[in-house]
Formats: sequence, C-alpha cells, structure tokens
Amino acid sequence: MEVYTSTACVTILCIIGTLSAQGIPDTGSHGNTGSSGPMESSTPLRCGNESHISSGHSCCNDTLTLGLSHLVADCCGSEAFNPLNEICCNGSVFVRTRADMTCYEGKDRSHSSALSSSTEPELKCGSETYNPKKEMCCSGKPYRASALNKCCGTKVYRLGDDNALCCNGTLYHGVSKKSECVADILYSPDNSTCHLPARARLGEHCCGGKTFNPVTHICCNGHSHLKTNGNFCCGSDVYDHHKKFMKCCSGHLYNVINNKGKAECCGNLLLENKTNQICCSSSNHAILYNTKPNHHCCGHYYFNTSLWSCCAQRLKSTPSPGSHAEERLKPLVDLIPDICNKTVFFGKVESVALDLNKRHIVLKVVNVIEDPWLNVSLDHCNSPVLENGMTYLWEKNGNVYKPLSISFDLISDIHMFYTVCKHKCQKVG
Repeated sequence: MEVYTSTACVTILCIIGTLSAQGIPDTGSHGNTGSSGPMESSTPLRCGNESHISSGHSCCNDTLTLGLSHLVADCCGSEAFNPLNEICCNGSVFVRTRADMTCYEGKDRSHSSALSSSTEPELKCGSETYNPKKEMCCSGKPYRASALNKCCGTKVYRLGDDNALCCNGTLYHGVSKKSECVADILYSPDNSTCHLPARARLGEHCCGGKTFNPVTHICCNGHSHLKTNGNFCCGSDVYDHHKKFMKCCSGHLYNVINNKGKAECCGNLLLENKTNQICCSSSNHAILYNTKPNHHCCGHYYFNTSLWSCCAQRLKSTPSPGSHAEERLKPLVDLIPDICNKTVFFGKVESVALDLNKRHIVLKVVNVIEDPWLNVSLDHCNSPVLENGMTYLWEKNGNVYKPLSISFDLISDIHMFYTVCKHKCQKVG
C-alpha cells in the first residue's frame, strides 16, 4: 500500500483526471464546499427590521436571538431556546433536569421552530396548505413544527426517541438501542444482512447570461472576474489564495486580517473566538454555539452531557460518564496550509461494517493506481459519520488512519490543495 506526503510533486491533472473518471463533478465554485448535501441557506432573512443569517441566529415574534440558529431552536414567546437542554413553561425558559421532560405546553408557548417572521403564513405542502411558523413539511405531508421533530421521508420522528431510527429517508420503529445506520442500511445485533442541460455556442463560452473569455477571466456562479484578481471562486466572488487575510466559508468571503488569519469556518459563518464559541457540524449543517460547561458536540447539536449521550452523531437519552467531544471534520480548504507537511491522501469510502465498538471501512485511495484498496478501523461512537461513496482527506500516522475533511465533491477544492501545498507524488511506504 502506497500513500503520499503533501510535501512532495505530482501533476495536478493526474488526480483531477482520476476523480473526473469516477464521476465527481466540478461546479467551479467553493459554494457548498465540503458537504454531501445542501448546506443551510446563506440568504439573509428578515426579523422585524433586522436582517440575519439563519445558521447563526433565531427570530421569534419579530425578536432576534443572537448566537442560536433557528435550525436547532424553538420559540418560547419572543425568546428562542435550545429544546435539547432547555424547556418552555408558561412563556419562561428553564434548564432541563431530564431528557424526557414534556411538561412545556404553557399557554404562552409558541408551537413553532424559530423561523423568520417574514415567512408567508400559508404555503403548499404537497396538496395541502401549511403554516411554516407552526408546521413543518416532510416530503409533501405537514406536521407540527419543533426543533426536536425531524423529517424522515414523508414521516416524522422525535429526536431522542431511542426506539426510532431514520436511515436515509426510511423510518424504522421498534429498533433496539444498539441499532445503527450505515447510509440507508439498518444494522442491529441480530441482523447483519446488508441491503441544465448545456448547449454549446459557436466560438463562445457562457458565464451566467453573458459570454466571457476563459483565458483572461474566471466564472464564479454566473459572474465573470479578471483572473488577475484571483483564480479561485468563493460563491459569486473571486479571491487570491496568496492573500492570507481572505477566508472563504461556504460561499461567503471574509476579511480576517484582524485575527491574523487564524479564524476557522463554521458553515457559512466565521469562528473567530475559539474560547467562547464552538462549531458543531454534521454532513448537512455547521452551527456556532456559545460554549457552556459540560456540553459537547454531537453532529451539529450541542448537548448537555448530564442529559444525553452521543454515538456516531446520534443523540441518546441515556447520559454516559465517558462522553467527550467528537472529532470535527473540517472543510478541505480550512485545513490548508497546516496539512501541507503531513502524510495525507484522498480516500473514497466504498463499504462500511460494524463490529462491536469498531467501524471497519474499505477505502479506495484515489491517487494510487496499483492496489488502491485499504482497510481502516475507527472507534464507532467517537468517530465522525462517513458516508458510502464519498471522498475524504485522510491522515496516516504510522499505522493509524484518521479522516480530516468533510466530504467534498468539487475538483476546485483539490486543485487548491495541490496549488497551495505544491503537492508532489513522493512515495512514503
């Protein structure tokens, strides 16, 4: 088995050609970088007279709550709260003492997720109408909205229900607490069975609704820019990766000159204060939280360890004394340039199997032609969830393998990795 260190030299076209042959598309932009599914919308919403981004704030009765995303919040009157760790009684928020507490049906409670008040009161959900302030739409069927209620295909289940498990849109009831999902397959102790269009134009290239010259310009989400201003896209903007004070976070370009380029991305937001803030992320969402004692991340949720435990990004209403913070996968561009002196490789997850507390993974190393197969074992509960068919950046340290990046599907990410690290193909064993 041969892997490569990122300090050495390979023609960039070599790896790009390999990935293209495997069906990994190049959208030509860093928007939605590092996500196997769509990230939350970066379009500003209205809350009363203020605008906000949903991944960082909540809106209840035209009152804006900073630092708590509406994706994980509920409303208690005009106050947003985290229903994982708090409860609403008669219009006031209290700290939960048990994970299964349900006595929060106070008269002043708003039975809605913390959505922007500007949302239209009636929308279509399949053939029915629904109020997005009070209901959620699950594949054409409306249900009562709550940050603890989640869609699973056309059905809904409650977060923390140990007897229900959603596997890629299929809801299973009556499952054992030890059951787990690997992609759309349900694993249990007694069952190990595996189950714009484009039209060419004569002599012209299009960027949005206009033509452009790809020799002198770069196209970013339909907007043309001179290559002298940079050769990497960030949403509709272009930037020069040599300028350390520019940071691209899921299509949002930030100036980080004040914190000397040490800030990290958390979805489309910027994590600047690592002392008072923490980023919790899953394959679909990345959310900023204000740090609290005895709280850890479980995917994109931030939970109280005295109420919940976490295994492979699944919350369980049984506290575990051994709970600790999950390893967080980061966008590939967020790891540069720190990974440039590490032994890394791109590995595509081909198969996953569970065995007691271990998750065994068959990897296909992308930039190796001869014998590309690699078998890796990870601690199941304390390792990030990895999806079949997705490619991740891995680190090799002796005989230990560790995933570093969230999954990605953009050739431009890999291009930036090789460009910045001046990658060369040096065999290391």
